[in-house]
Amino acid sequence: MKLNIQFFVRCCLTFLLVTVNTFATAADKNHVADSLILFDFEKGFDLDSVYPNDANVSLINQYGSQQLLVETGMKSGAPGVTIKRPSGSWNLGSYYHVKMDITNAGEHTARIIFKVGDPEDGMEAWQMEIRFDLEPGQTKTVSDDIITTPWRFTKPLKLLAMRAAPGQEKSDLSAIDQVKVTINSPSNEHKLLIDNIRATNPVHWVEPEGFLPFIDRFGQYKHAQWPGKTLSVDDLRQQAIEEDRELLAKPGPSDFNQYGGWKNGPQLKATGYFRVEKHNGAWWFVDPLGRLFWSHGVGVVHAGTAVTGTTDRENYFEWLPEKSGPYGEFYGKAGRASHGYYKTLAERETYNFTASNLYQKYGENWKQEFDRVTHARIRSWGMNSLGVASDKQLTTQSITPYTETVWVRGTKKIEASKGYWGKFHDVFDPSFRRQLKKSLSNRQHTVDDPWLLGFFIENELSWGAEGSLAIATLASPADQPAKKEFLKDLKSKYKTIDKLNSVWGTTHKSWNALLETTGTPSEARAWDDIQAFYKKIVITYFSTVRSEMKKVAPNALYLGCRLAWANSDIVIRTAGKYTDVISMNKYQYNVTNVGLPEGVDKPILIGEFHFGSLDRGALHLGVVEAKSQSHRAQLYTEYVNSALLNPYIIGTHWFQYAEQPPTGRGDGENYNVGIVDLADKPFTELVEHIREAGYRMYNFRSSAAQNNKMVQPKKPVSPDIIQVDADAHTRSN
Repeated sequence: MKLNIQFFVRCCLTFLLVTVNTFATAADKNHVADSLILFDFEKGFDLDSVYPNDANVSLINQYGSQQLLVETGMKSGAPGVTIKRPSGSWNLGSYYHVKMDITNAGEHTARIIFKVGDPEDGMEAWQMEIRFDLEPGQTKTVSDDIITTPWRFTKPLKLLAMRAAPGQEKSDLSAIDQVKVTINSPSNEHKLLIDNIRATNPVHWVEPEGFLPFIDRFGQYKHAQWPGKTLSVDDLRQQAIEEDRELLAKPGPSDFNQYGGWKNGPQLKATGYFRVEKHNGAWWFVDPLGRLFWSHGVGVVHAGTAVTGTTDRENYFEWLPEKSGPYGEFYGKAGRASHGYYKTLAERETYNFTASNLYQKYGENWKQEFDRVTHARIRSWGMNSLGVASDKQLTTQSITPYTETVWVRGTKKIEASKGYWGKFHDVFDPSFRRQLKKSLSNRQHTVDDPWLLGFFIENELSWGAEGSLAIATLASPADQPAKKEFLKDLKSKYKTIDKLNSVWGTTHKSWNALLETTGTPSEARAWDDIQAFYKKIVITYFSTVRSEMKKVAPNALYLGCRLAWANSDIVIRTAGKYTDVISMNKYQYNVTNVGLPEGVDKPILIGEFHFGSLDRGALHLGVVEAKSQSHRAQLYTEYVNSALLNPYIIGTHWFQYAEQPPTGRGDGENYNVGIVDLADKPFTELVEHIREAGYRMYNFRSSAAQNNKMVQPKKPVSPDIIQVDADAHTRSN
């Protein structure tokens, strides 16, 4: 447990908590320019260096400088530009940021992705990009961190299985020759002005000696200090005493009934179960007592959020207790991860810092205390729902309403399909219905539970751009059940292979030749058939799930599959037909314009959102950036306010309850996502804003509905063209 003081002082700069000038720097690395211009578009810039995708480009003089005007269309799922150095490349390994000045010169809010370089690895590619919203007329300087910390090691120190490891390049920076600016899944045309793309903020160079171990006994980053950091077991126990006093003083909103519904609101029909209803032009849950209910919740509420791999990383931790002692129960084993280093191992050993800290905090009864305090916190904070993947014991205690999460595993997949979380089910193979029924069969405890909000069935499926799953079906082997189903439909429509060839522009000699080939036709020529079979896949998926779920739990709400990324009109419309609530994971700064296509009127539940910052020991801020913990809290209020004013949205669930470990969960995620930190201490700034929103949410939403102050989201435009987004599967949420 010896602390290397010199390294600790040097690395405090990582979190901008102190300023020191004692860095051990390599002389040849310390002398770099403050900034390095990559592209400034001034006289002599050649437009041939700009590679547009569904975009027109030109150079214009604006605000005293020459800028790149990019006018994007809607044919692509990611229209924009790649700007390449005409020859050679830059070594950007000495810079922390690449910055860009950008203006939205159009009429619509733009969701933009800025990416440095072009890594082949999908995870690295995602790490090298930032996402941001730009309002019409707004100018912003955006900064893309290309190194995980403002300092780097002078010599290689390989740190495994983390999305962001300290002192590391996010990708190989030795030969960067391009940047990319795209619109993320547009529903409108856009105009952007781009200028002054530069590498800046030279990193400090630090010797790696003394860095390991870098994780303390509580699972926290060791080489920095920040307000509220837990330094001892006494800190843990004192915090528990103080929080109990606070929870006693603030037991929860006075207008909550036992379910967290609005006891002072209108009395509607009581069914004994949760249901949904449109009231005064706005959608709501209705609780079992017939009261309006808005689901203000949080997901992943359990005592295992800081389970982290120790295999091949034992020297990262200053304290891993004996397995034969009282902490032995917190060791475990896990299988292959979905991403990252642990995807390469069939099995890994883990340690659960969440449970370990709770044991140190509460003693032998730590699990019972965790349950008690968690329910009390959620109520005190003005929350009323346990979201996705929450602890079964918590959800079955009849204290806080909950969602049940069903995972469908072990199915045959469409072989050529692609997805961030894996390939898509072959819904025409018997294994899909069989495994779905198996997954639902162990949910009997929920069937008549009045505390059940409903079922999430699966999460963030990769539906892809419209038609993509049908194209993947054609590119799959001959024994693919979906491919056989597709050919059955084609035979029924065309009768002969010659008639299909004449429409598709193909030369298949027989139906069997089409079955055997993995080549795909011109999408434009075959589009009607591609679109029709894509729609058949989507309908078969949702109708099968609804049918089987309602057999098990006829009174429960089907909350959908937690749609992520952009989803085609077909997916949204079909979800609207078969689900009771359309769930969406929306990682953005507000949900003002989250709505549904023309003619679809269903409630929406936000299944995930979060904001993260790097000022309290986290190594990765997560999906959506905040500048600090106070800014994170402010963003929470703005997001929930936008949801409360959206007539479709009936709840928001923050992802997630507790912080991810700096050494990462199985797939390497090590985000600042928690409402409570690694030592089970609430982030006070965030909790204050959560509480403020929760205590006023019913009056706020109801008053807005009654006074015609709800904000109707803009209807998405359905382009009359085939929108192609071949790389959608590579992007995280």
